[in-house]
Amino acid sequence: MEIDGLIMGHVMFSRAEIKSDDSSSIPILTFGPISIAPEFKRKGYGITLLRYALDKAREMGFGAVFMEGNIDFYRHAGFVLASSLNIHYHAEPRESEVPYFLGLELQKGFLAGKEGTYFTPRGYYAALDDPEGFERYEAGFPAKEKLVLPGQLPQNG
Repeated sequence: MEIDGLIMGHVMFSRAEIKSDDSSSIPILTFGPISIAPEFKRKGYGITLLRYALDKAREMGFGAVFMEGNIDFYRHAGFVLASSLNIHYHAEPRESEVPYFLGLELQKGFLAGKEGTYFTPRGYYAALDDPEGFERYEAGFPAKEKLVLPGQLPQNG
């Protein structure tokens, strides 16, 4: 998202999949987090960007999006707890209602009669899979301070 040529917001989807209980694979999208430059936060740009991106994903024919996030923000774009869609999070007990694992059907009925488990895409674990390579990659960027801002869920570690 740009304003007067300045990039002030960003969201990027990644292809992911749900391992269905019938052993098939259900192609979906995931994303996160949405990035909005600090001076533009709390002005509605995040939800505007998200709705625009979800509309584009829908137009491209994707059926559903699942992600880890704060339901207090993402419910405004139609997200629900994924367990209500019969999709379970790999790192929690199957019977759990996981408050941070969210889903949205982009195509009505896409998940009808389906149940399965979401696994975070392997690419998300680059820092764990190759710590030295990740450190070299990160060293190419200016130093940054890790912040937890209002509206974010607390981070472990």
